[in-house]
Amino acid sequence: MKPLLAYGSILLLLGGCASTPSVRTVQVLENTGTEFPTMCMLLQSDGSLQFKGGFDFYNPSSWRRQGDVLVITVGGKSPFPADLYKEQLPKRVGGLTGYNAQRREITYRFNAAAEYISFDNFYFYRAERCHAQ
Repeated sequence: MKPLLAYGSILLLLGGCASTPSVRTVQVLENTGTEFPTMCMLLQSDGSLQFKGGFDFYNPSSWRRQGDVLVITVGGKSPFPADLYKEQLPKRVGGLTGYNAQRREITYRFNAAAEYISFDNFYFYRAERCHAQ
């Protein structure tokens, strides 16, 4: 009887370790209607950011919120385009508010009233779902 209890306990412990919380998309930002195919930024519940349909070279990336500020850390092996971000610094709703090339971070003022963000000179609007291929 004791060996069965020990095996049962081990199975329960292993089963508990195997179950992982599901990652879901909490925000879809989509660029559509341009000369390029539809692109999406999928902000995931675990803090990861997945690019779909374009900017795949920045995968894997991450995101976090600090109040009304959205901080994106771009991943991948592509060089960080600091000159482009410096050019985009005029502060407007959805516009870039800052960047840190060392940490590969870009920040946006992105509150409930903001409809879009301007990422690498493309406008990404809030969307219900991603239509990128």
